[in-house]
Amino acid sequence: MKFMLTFAWAPNTQTRAAAIERFLAMGGLPPEGVRLLGRWTQTDLSGGFDLLETDDPKKLTEFALQWSDLMRLTITPVIEDQELGEVLGRVVK
Repeated sequence: MKFMLTFAWAPNTQTRAAAIERFLAMGGLPPEGVRLLGRWTQTDLSGGFDLLETDDPKKLTEFALQWSDLMRLTITPVIEDQELGEVLGRVVK
C-alpha cells in the first residue's frame, strides 16, 4: 500500500539545522520494509513530502519516530488514479 508522508519544519532554525544534519548523516531513508518511491522538498525548505510503499504500517511508525522530534509529520494512505477509477466504476452508478 502507498502512503504520503508530509513533513514540516518549525521556523526554528536550530531544529531545522538538526534535521538537515540528521538527514545528511542517515540519508533520510526509511527502515527496511518500506520502499521510498520519491521525496520532494519545498524550495523554501519549510517542508515537503515522501511517497512510501509498505505492507507493514508499523514500519511507518518506526520511520516517524526517527523524525518526529524534529518536524511535524502526517502519514496518509493514498491510491493512484487507476485504482480510484476501479473503485468509482464499481460504486458510482
